[in-house]
Amino acid sequence: MAKKRTPRSPKTRKPRRSGGIFENKVGWISGFIIILVLLQLFVFRDEGIYSLLQLRQEIKDMKAHISRLEMEKAELESERDRLLNDPDYLERIARERFRMAKPGEKVFHVVTEPKKANERR
Repeated sequence: MAKKRTPRSPKTRKPRRSGGIFENKVGWISGFIIILVLLQLFVFRDEGIYSLLQLRQEIKDMKAHISRLEMEKAELESERDRLLNDPDYLERIARERFRMAKPGEKVFHVVTEPKKANERR
């Protein structure tokens, strides 16, 4: 046999719970405002995530630039050492770059003119 339900008195009846904070428009609007404030605080401020990512990229770029400069420095130091310690290399550079010659030598400069399109060999 099924038990009969007896009507409860208003005093013993439990109150209904609402569906949650986002049941009405005020809850949605306040949640949206809270999210906007959190985004402003943690993402778009000077100390935020976006700035942190930008600074990390800058650090990466600067490290790459430093490594390029260190390679260039090593090449220049090698060039300097060769100029100071290798007289044959120094002579070759003086002849090529500055068109210098030893006393009694004659230097010839060969000048070539560009060929015209109409001329044949």
